[in-house]
Amino acid sequence: MAVDAKTKRNMRGAILKLIYQKNERQEARFRDQTLLAALDDLAFSVYLNLVHELLQSLSDSALVKYKEDKDRKTGELTISQIQLTPRGRGIVQGEETDSSVNV
Repeated sequence: MAVDAKTKRNMRGAILKLIYQKNERQEARFRDQTLLAALDDLAFSVYLNLVHELLQSLSDSALVKYKEDKDRKTGELTISQIQLTPRGRGIVQGEETDSSVNV
């Protein structure tokens, strides 16, 4: 299922906001599965590989960082300890902008 660029920008923005809110409440960091559920609750039509793609894109833009583990037997990727970088926090707070993200 293809997702258009505008929807991906909106999803990236939602991910940044969700991480920011979790941090503000001093809650445990997201992992890929819990982020998938949170995006689903926001009525985004998502699947795990799309969440991974969006997180990798945000990481490439230096907006988030995380721990990545790959199961050597199955090849399954798990992303955990997802957190905002200072630049990612600046995007959410409106101090910076990034054309790949719609907050």
